[in-house]
Amino acid sequence: MVERAAVNGTELAYELHGAGRPLLTMHGGLGLDHTYFRPWLDPLGDAAQIIYYDHRGHGRSQRPATLDAVGHDTWASDAEELRAHLGHERIVLFGHSYGGYLAQDYALRFGDRLAGLILCSTGPAFDYAPVVFSNAQARGTAEQLAVLQSAMTTTVDDEGFRRAWMSILPLYFKRFDPELAMAMDRNTRYSGAAFCRGMQHCLPAFNTIAKLGDIKCPTLILTGADDWIAPPVEGAERLKAGITNAELTIFENSGHFPFIEEAERFQSVVREWLLKLA
Repeated sequence: MVERAAVNGTELAYELHGAGRPLLTMHGGLGLDHTYFRPWLDPLGDAAQIIYYDHRGHGRSQRPATLDAVGHDTWASDAEELRAHLGHERIVLFGHSYGGYLAQDYALRFGDRLAGLILCSTGPAFDYAPVVFSNAQARGTAEQLAVLQSAMTTTVDDEGFRRAWMSILPLYFKRFDPELAMAMDRNTRYSGAAFCRGMQHCLPAFNTIAKLGDIKCPTLILTGADDWIAPPVEGAERLKAGITNAELTIFENSGHFPFIEEAERFQSVVREWLLKLA
């Protein structure tokens, strides 16, 4: 059931699943919503209470008239106030893709509130665009390459972002399933404004490489070996090198969504790690 929380001058939509230690999930995109996590993360509800929510300006959460004044600090503060609203002293934070960038910013600002951090299919900076375009050229179509080339400069509305996302979605999987993609599409409420704000204004300034040593909580880093946009060398391995108390698992048969492509192993790795936390 979707619930709503008035926090930090906005209203966030969230859903609770399972019982136990609170596990707050940060979805990626930007411009997507939390629904692509489900049902893939739901089995972890036997080890944690999963808190799914949509970032400000996304999905079923409140969408302001403009996101011009919204940045990573805003989205991190929203998550912190949602934690407080739900009455949790400390949480485990799960960030996937762009949500992993926001999770790192949260950890650097509110680290005392974290019992643990899970970073999935993400990295400490997006400073390797040539690698991404090379990967896309090796596996993509001319249409997909055109979409990528316009992503950092073109303004799109919700439907424009949806069309672009569905065009490049096959790149994100080692084994693409069109029926799965259609199911993801049916559940998603897209936000073109959030995508543009993230890609064109926030992402160019994001870089935590020099600060990773300040993340002190136990950290689990997860990545797909075949991830074209967050390859292990540029993403997970740099996170592992910088965060002292970190473990890394690479899913050899996955792209950007290891919790979908290797669901049982993914759930097992995360569940075991959660149960080890003090």
